[in-house]
Parts: sequence; structure tokens; C-alpha cells
Amino acid sequence: MAKLIHTMIRVRDLERSLQFYRQAFKLDISHRLDFPEFSLVYLRNEEADAEIELTWNKGQADPYSHGDGYGHVAFCVDDATSERQRLLDLGLTPNDMREFRRDDGQLLARYFFIQDPDGYKIEVLERHGHYQ
Repeated sequence: MAKLIHTMIRVRDLERSLQFYRQAFKLDISHRLDFPEFSLVYLRNEEADAEIELTWNKGQADPYSHGDGYGHVAFCVDDATSERQRLLDLGLTPNDMREFRRDDGQLLARYFFIQDPDGYKIEVLERHGHYQ
């Protein structure tokens, strides 16, 4: 059976991205590989089995194109409302809180989105139902 170990995104400013992921999601460097032309930096926290790999191509001046294939990375939190407020208090800019409900009104998901410094969308879901 296969196990998901990481997802990779390219970043232009490694230090800015590290600060964002550390502040927003408490992700720390678990492994780092530095090469003359690029660095691979793996981030995780104690709740996660999988990692985010930040690939920093040194000298990349232009923003990366996300095309129409990239969707988002998702994180799960105990309380989405207080997490959104924490991010606002840090000076970050999460989008408004949203909810998915069944036709009968039953809550399926409570969530918001935020973008990292390179414009990657990140969904923050409250732990509920399928999202644990």
C-alpha cells in the first residue's frame, strides 16, 4: 500500500515562506537539502505524517504560474473561527469563514482559505465529520 509522504510547491523567497508556514501552521523544518542551484526544505509539525516540501530555485525572480491544475493544500484545526482570528492577529489575511451544509441544514464543513506568500491557496477546515 502507498503512503503519502509529501507535496511540493515552488517558492521564490524561502525565508518569507518559512516564516509564513511557521506562523500560520506551526510547521518546522524536518529536513533540508541545499544544492548550488536549489534547496529542498521539508516542513511538518507533530500532528502531521505528511510534509510540505518547499522547493527554492535560487535566482528565480518571476512569480511561478499556478496554471489551472493546482487546487489547494488543506489543514485541519479544532476551531476554525479562533484559528482565523489568530491569523488575523498575526497580520495575515485569511478569507471569510464559510460553511457547507446538506439540504436539511446539517453541517458538512466549516472552513476558510488563506494564501501563502507565493499565492498558493490553503484551506483551513474545522475538525468535523470527514475532516479529522
